Amino acid sequence: MILVWLVFAAMTLATAVLLALPLFYTRKVKNESVFALAVYRDQMLELGRDAEAGLIAPDQAKSAQVEIERRVLALTESPQWQPGRAPSHGLLITAAVALPLLGFGLYLMLGEPALPGQPFVAQHMQPASVSAELAALEADVAAKPTDAKAWVALAAGYDAVGRAQDAATAYGKAVALGAEDAATLAAFGQAQLIANRGEMNDNAAATFRRALAVDPSNPTARFFLALGKAQAGDVEGALTDWMALEKDTPKDAPWRATLEEHIAKAAERLGKPGLPGSGAAAVSGGAATPGPSAVDIAAAESMTPEQRQAFVNDMVGRLAEKLKANPDDLDGWVRLARAYQVLQRSDDSRAAWAKAAALAPARLDIQLDYADAIVAGRSDLDRYLPPEFVEAVGRVRTLDPKNPLGLYYGGLVARVAGNTEEARRLWTEVLEQLPPDAPQRAELRKELDSLQP
Repeated sequence: MILVWLVFAAMTLATAVLLALPLFYTRKVKNESVFALAVYRDQMLELGRDAEAGLIAPDQAKSAQVEIERRVLALTESPQWQPGRAPSHGLLITAAVALPLLGFGLYLMLGEPALPGQPFVAQHMQPASVSAELAALEADVAAKPTDAKAWVALAAGYDAVGRAQDAATAYGKAVALGAEDAATLAAFGQAQLIANRGEMNDNAAATFRRALAVDPSNPTARFFLALGKAQAGDVEGALTDWMALEKDTPKDAPWRATLEEHIAKAAERLGKPGLPGSGAAAVSGGAATPGPSAVDIAAAESMTPEQRQAFVNDMVGRLAEKLKANPDDLDGWVRLARAYQVLQRSDDSRAAWAKAAALAPARLDIQLDYADAIVAGRSDLDRYLPPEFVEAVGRVRTLDPKNPLGLYYGGLVARVAGNTEEARRLWTEVLEQLPPDAPQRAELRKELDSLQP
């Protein structure tokens, strides 16, 4: 090993000497008159232009011309070529010999000659690290490369960590292996769409249409094909399709809030605000953070229960850890709160919503979600309301006194406080805002009938 390093040192020294040899050539000459003549020639041309333009008097131009000619003639009186300055031999020896030897000695003392090499490409082109759950899914595919379900599970894993292009490739493998059910095709189309930066293209549209051919009621395909219409400028057609989808969507569907948000935005663009909708996201007028989509749920079904639970817990745990380091991340707290809701961890969800509500006291949608999380699952709302719920409702009523959900919650607060007339007034306002066919009307009338006169 030492012999190798000695050879390298000799090569370095030889290279340094070869590079320094030209510096020892002391008979180097330079020609300064060439540059001076070029300058004087330019001055003569400029002087002629100024004289023709009348910018300088003729006598002044003549005097300047004589002076320039005198300087040109003076160049012939001095040597045309001058030797360059001879370099210092001590400096040359230092640069060519001493510095390389000094550097090599320092490396032998302080460096690690036996350390394995780490090329730049090897350091910076390593594949991104993956979680244990995702690695297990990849191993499963490697062991069963013709198993369509294994490819679907891997695609769902890629989708969950934001690797849309990898997800699209994996879904494509699954479809090629026979996974042509509507849920998988819709998931494939969504991955293609996301990989294309959210813009509908021919491939994604064709995949969504294949999903509808299998199941005309598939909500994911219907939603994104309508989105494609909106992106192409047909907002009216998109709104029609979304409203038809809304009628077929259960009230507790996790993607309903996203659907209602798009309906509200499309209606606003067309100058048709106030179209039917339900839930906090629809009545708040704010932008709700989407919950898990139909594709996410369908893809998760392809995993084993243990894989699915481990994958979800891992994602939620990593998000919680990130928020410890960045507690002011409002969007992060909203995502965490919704994730806890999906996992039915009510206390954790309520605490996350509290963080989000504290960070955004002027966000109506977040205050409504926080209020909803406080009373979720309670059956004693006619007798007791937590103080934090009352405070949240107060903020909602201040931000938007006409908000239907805020009016309803305000009625709950008034009823518990014994102010039945105020509760009746608020709930009557809610009834006036609800569409005639809204299912909430019957429930709210029961609440009104229960109020003591």
